[in-house]
Amino acid sequence: METVGEEIARLEGERHRYSETFRNTSEADVVTRSHLQLEMDRRTARIVDLQAQRPLGFLARWVMRAAAAAVAIAAATPAGPWWVRAALGAVALVVGFLSLG
Repeated sequence: METVGEEIARLEGERHRYSETFRNTSEADVVTRSHLQLEMDRRTARIVDLQAQRPLGFLARWVMRAAAAAVAIAAATPAGPWWVRAALGAVALVVGFLSLG
């Protein structure tokens, strides 16, 4: 079974081969060019889906956690109206949740 990185690399290679074939196909051959474009689009869409499913990296998770902590501390300070503190608290919760993975 392929890892996400391996599948992305394979799909990029296939997309590149289709692109080279597309470039070398006559503009008069509309059917072949259309088929090649469709295959390139399918691979591009799959690559985008796979990249969206990738978990955050180690450093990115810790940076988001630090940002959530900083926003939570800012929300806990008694300065400013209550709605600003509530909004900062909500932002801290969202960023903290997103940092989980």
